[in-house]
Amino acid sequence: MTKSCLALAIFCLAWVIPARAFNWQTATARGRDYVTLQSLCSFYNFGYANPGGNTFYDTHSAQHELRLKMGSPDMFLDGVHYVMSFPVELGDHDWLVSRMDVIKLFEPIMRPQEIAGRHTIRGVVIDAGHGGTDNGATSRLGAEKDYTRDTAFRLEAILNAAGIKTVLTRRSDVFVDLYERAHIASLYPDYAFVSIHFNSASPEARGLETYCLSPRGAASTSSNYLTRTDIQELTGNDNDAVNILLASAVHSEIIKLNPGDPSMDRGVKRARFVVIKANELPAILVEGGFVSNRMEAARVNSPAYRQQLAEYIARGLIKFANIMGGRHMSLPSFFSQAPAPRPLALPPPTAPSGLQRDVTPSLHSHAPAVSVDETGNATTAVSTQSSAQTPAPVAHSTHKTKKKSKLAKNAAGKAPATAAGNVPAPAPAMLAPAVTPASSTPSADDAATGTKGGTPLGLAEPATPTLTPGSEKAPPEPDEPPTVNVLSTPPKGATPDSASTNAPSAEAQP
Repeated sequence: MTKSCLALAIFCLAWVIPARAFNWQTATARGRDYVTLQSLCSFYNFGYANPGGNTFYDTHSAQHELRLKMGSPDMFLDGVHYVMSFPVELGDHDWLVSRMDVIKLFEPIMRPQEIAGRHTIRGVVIDAGHGGTDNGATSRLGAEKDYTRDTAFRLEAILNAAGIKTVLTRRSDVFVDLYERAHIASLYPDYAFVSIHFNSASPEARGLETYCLSPRGAASTSSNYLTRTDIQELTGNDNDAVNILLASAVHSEIIKLNPGDPSMDRGVKRARFVVIKANELPAILVEGGFVSNRMEAARVNSPAYRQQLAEYIARGLIKFANIMGGRHMSLPSFFSQAPAPRPLALPPPTAPSGLQRDVTPSLHSHAPAVSVDETGNATTAVSTQSSAQTPAPVAHSTHKTKKKSKLAKNAAGKAPATAAGNVPAPAPAMLAPAVTPASSTPSADDAATGTKGGTPLGLAEPATPTLTPGSEKAPPEPDEPPTVNVLSTPPKGATPDSASTNAPSAEAQP
């Protein structure tokens, strides 16, 4: 028996030790830390050939397909569009991918089993954007605040049917302060948070976006500046790894609303909106379409579309819960069969902001979902340096209260503005930046895992990038996605406190 245990221990160590000693090739460009494309491909088992002077680089492993573009932050993994924190750079002998993106994007998605602190997700806080005096974006057909609330009710019904508890930050047409929405979420440990919005920009803009919080040291997706605000550590940054995992799970589902039209996938993006930066839960913000686009406005105005959007969001949330551990739920496949919700018409809460009523909603228990084969668990690539093919056992959360000092300390922080259409900046010229090669031998800090500065992939956290010159003049980032109203006045029949007469309210939906 003793010999068997010893042999097993030696076998395990034979796999673990190489993973800790992986030889990352690193470099510095434009004041940022990078790894070579060859290192990235080798670690995650992608095929590699020197990209030379190509514009695009396509490769695949046994489980994944990857596409990168020189000089661009746009990355496609398994057909899903992600906008990286920094563009791919051209090094002396190879392409360079930022260390920030390896740690904060590739690693959580490729190897979710390595995320520290994974725990069972027991419910979802659903945030219907805008409300009350805040109409959000409006078109000739209706107001964003009504569409978000209706979609929230539909999402609640689907998740409840799957056995997932839910909390809504607002159930009626009231205004709830953005920081109060994040506070509501903090009352429900072990939940995830999804904020529902509908986009607005130029009349030509269309498609779907999913936002999660920008990592510390990276600007928001549509910003051309790196400001002092961007290097502050925010409450939501405690969940960087699970934030991107949640965004990936949901976005990979909602883009199925547009099969055969990849241009409708505007990507998983980064921002510092209040409801995600001040949130203690894994948090994302979903943009379900552009009401500023005539064709998409008509689509968003359709109850059938909002039902489908809610169902795809639910599928992504269930995938995320299964990946996080402790749940083995099947993904909903009852499109057009689930009954539309009939929410009760609730009177406005006593508290003007809506906090008094919404922070203590009743939770309903449901029968547990039946375990089936389709669990939604992610398929991860296995590198030659690691044999971790099965997620480690996940301990249930003990409902510990997280520190809240970051919220107050950073509440006044501002970041650079985002463009109305959230269109990625054009790719820089394909010129090789000044690259300072770093040692290819991992330092003690690089090799350490589970210690300050170390990561599960044996790569140290990136150094804080240099601020953009003139960044102090950058306009502040909005607290929530900017809105553009098609009409200069509210829709016909609407008042500042009421919904459009042309858009049926959530309570009125059949």
